[in-house]
Amino acid sequence: MTKVFFLIISIIISSELPKGLTEWERDNMHILDEMRFRTDPPPGPVRAIAEYEPMQGVLIRYPFGISTSLIREMAEDVIVYCLVSSWSENSAYNSMNNAGVNMNNVEFIIGSTDSYWTRDYGPWWVVDGDGNYSIVDFTYNRPRYNDNQAPFKVSEYLDIPYYSADFVATGGNYMADGFGTAAAAHIAYTENNQCNTNDDDSIPLESCNYIDNIMEDYYGINTYHVVADPNDEYIDHIDCWGKYLSPTKVLIRSVPASHDQYSMIEEVANYFGTTLTNEGNLWEVYRVYTPSDQPYTNSLILNDKVLVPIMNSSWDDDAIAVYEEAMPGYEILGFTGTWQSTDALHCRVRGIPDTSYIPFQSGDINLDELINVQDVVLVINYILGQTDLNQQQISLADLNNDQSINVQDIILLVSVILD
Repeated sequence: MTKVFFLIISIIISSELPKGLTEWERDNMHILDEMRFRTDPPPGPVRAIAEYEPMQGVLIRYPFGISTSLIREMAEDVIVYCLVSSWSENSAYNSMNNAGVNMNNVEFIIGSTDSYWTRDYGPWWVVDGDGNYSIVDFTYNRPRYNDNQAPFKVSEYLDIPYYSADFVATGGNYMADGFGTAAAAHIAYTENNQCNTNDDDSIPLESCNYIDNIMEDYYGINTYHVVADPNDEYIDHIDCWGKYLSPTKVLIRSVPASHDQYSMIEEVANYFGTTLTNEGNLWEVYRVYTPSDQPYTNSLILNDKVLVPIMNSSWDDDAIAVYEEAMPGYEILGFTGTWQSTDALHCRVRGIPDTSYIPFQSGDINLDELINVQDVVLVINYILGQTDLNQQQISLADLNNDQSINVQDIILLVSVILD
């Protein structure tokens, strides 16, 4: 019955929806409570995946919110997964094919959507304790049933484990470093009643145990920076003003001193400059100048490329130069579009991780990024039946790739250490 109700509602509001809330949605936010549900968390330890990790594809939807020239660029290197309703698949195919998109790198995920902001409602990715790439879902902070179902549709299509945590969130307000740190603007707390706060001024906000516990149990986030949104806009998304560029670098927008939000933006930049990376060092803070609220931080890192929204502004070249300085070795490409200060390229595309990628070296059985005698002891104990290894560790311990862990692997592991 609930599903039928949401289907009827989706039909009622089925025209293309705005980035913000419609009047109907503002009056029906209670529907979010009916959309929420919780599964058990993934087996631990869990690690949230960063945007700058290897990607096998991107998630968009049809009708598009981005240009076919941008789609064509992405399809040169990765698979473009396109959410599309069954009755629009031919139109989506023709639109891309006529624009010269490499259709060998396009796959359609059949399912209706309410809007094109796949960043906001699309899946959040983790690697679980068994080494499996998994989707951990949330309740989208809009009463949009079709959009809210997108992560599950992706999990079914890719045959990926699916989990769900009981909290309200949106992907444009989430960035992770891949090592247990994440950041968000204040709505990460204020949109969840369990936090019992409406604080939209503090930098940082006082911790909310309900959300922080979810972030740790389901996403492996043990350091969560939640700050007031310095833009003071309706959307309150972190990707409108900040971005982790690497495990050591963060980008924050800057504005002239005459800008209404200058003081708050500087306070946020200073805060991130005092936070520590996974290695215990201060983050390198890069600034990109946005005097007219250009959405330069709303870029997409896609393997060795960075796709930056540009505005045909005199400040575009400077923005590109900042990325080139901060990210040597990357190809920085600018793209025009129907961009706004609160809605640009990053909002409309979401990366799909390379599910074959293993971030640890073969032989690093205890996953500490070192190969030493501790790994040898762990393998010996596994062979003797004194300890268990998860699937990821078994793969790393099978140095000769014979699908068996035995003394031959120990010999090879010792050889790696001695070399």
